[in-house]
Amino acid sequence: MAAMLRAMLDDRLGEGAVHISSAGFGPVGLPPIDDAVDAMRRRGLDVSAHRSSTTTAVLVDGSDLILTAERNHVVKIAAMSRDAFRRAMTLPEFLAAAAAAQGDHDLESDTGADVRSWVESLTEDRTASAYLRDAVPEVADPTGSTPRAFEVAVSAIEKQCREVATYLAAHAR
Repeated sequence: MAAMLRAMLDDRLGEGAVHISSAGFGPVGLPPIDDAVDAMRRRGLDVSAHRSSTTTAVLVDGSDLILTAERNHVVKIAAMSRDAFRRAMTLPEFLAAAAAAQGDHDLESDTGADVRSWVESLTEDRTASAYLRDAVPEVADPTGSTPRAFEVAVSAIEKQCREVATYLAAHAR
């Protein structure tokens, strides 16, 4: 997800205009699975040198937006940094919130606030108890699925990343 989003934002805003990190909650230093390397290669991206890293409070506190695959990741981030809860969302959750906030407004007309303020405005009515209770859309993890199912899942993630890039590029101007 990070490699796709980085490439899309580099195309829209210029290389390095936005800093994107990838971190998780598993073991540190692991390479990506072969299916992911192959899927990214088909998209012109080389992620073979990537190694897993861990999510830290310093990383999340310095982030304007934290996109995750699963609700459980958002919960872990909130436990790590209470303030980050307002900036952490699953990928599909972010897209739904951004679309709802856009409503009938032209996307270009909502670019007055900095990215962090805009992201926090998307979750201003969200409470921790409701978040734990309510359904939250998540990214389907394709790991271990057939090659065709893996590609379908990655295509869906790619489409979602393209939408995220559109929103972020409009707010990063």
